[in-house]
Amino acid sequence: MLTYPPSPEYIKYHIAHPETPRPLRFSRHRYLRHWTIHRAWHSHLSATRRARELALERQYESMRAACEALRTLGQDGIGYTIAQVPAANEDGAVPQGPREEDGLVVIGGSGKEAEGGKEMGRLYRLAMEKKGIWQGVPIEYARIQTYSPGRDGWDHGWKR
Repeated sequence: MLTYPPSPEYIKYHIAHPETPRPLRFSRHRYLRHWTIHRAWHSHLSATRRARELALERQYESMRAACEALRTLGQDGIGYTIAQVPAANEDGAVPQGPREEDGLVVIGGSGKEAEGGKEMGRLYRLAMEKKGIWQGVPIEYARIQTYSPGRDGWDHGWKR
């Protein structure tokens, strides 16, 4: 059984084990070349990883903006903006405009859907529907893939 930290005997055994390759012994210049190439490679890997993360972040933000545009789009094709009710000015007067109890107002559009009609955000709701997605997909993929098993295991009595 391995304990942490490993005992010196354990370390010595594995260092001097016959199948363990000998340690690299470089001259000063060769070590410097090795270190330079090693750092350049890791620098390249981190730049590649960062570029991939930035591309995914741009895609995510683009999809989020598209979903927000669909969510605030009305039947008439004019976008709505949901904003806070303007606060009072320095002199205490509140700018005139539509008010709601929760402090939010809908700005834009033709006005007939500004009251929260069912057609506002219809395209977003249709885009987010999941009808027919799991047709023909094995049932194993219906659960999110994880590294550990579920608490209840597999339900063999489940039917589609």
